[in-house]
Amino acid sequence: MPPKKMPPVRLASSATSHDDILHPPVAREPALVPSAAENQVKSTIRTESIVHTIRTESPDEEKPLRIPFTNNLPPAVFREWFTYAYMARLPLQDVLERALTTYLHDKPQAREPLPPEQESILAAKEEAELNRRQKRRTK
Repeated sequence: MPPKKMPPVRLASSATSHDDILHPPVAREPALVPSAAENQVKSTIRTESIVHTIRTESPDEEKPLRIPFTNNLPPAVFREWFTYAYMARLPLQDVLERALTTYLHDKPQAREPLPPEQESILAAKEEAELNRRQKRRTK
């Protein structure tokens, strides 16, 4: 035997649907519509800033020298670093650089001269990075 057809549900209020009861209308102020002149000015400013950004990020500019290195971190530390960088919308490199700079700020040993053998290792790393950068430019 087929199920009985249920009669339509009548609402106790003057609302036209269940949605009107669950989500009553909210009084909102009318949105301000900017004039065509204001839109033109904003569009021009936006375009100029994009063009400025493209021009200032030209590949001809010298970027500061950065020496790549690898390291192993405990997973919990890496997770915190990664999470903070994501939440702050910063590159991992910037977060690490800020953290190391802050940590080394009050460490006088960090500014002492290196022994000659360590200085030569650092100089070789800098030279290798400069060579890599030069090769990349010639491609």
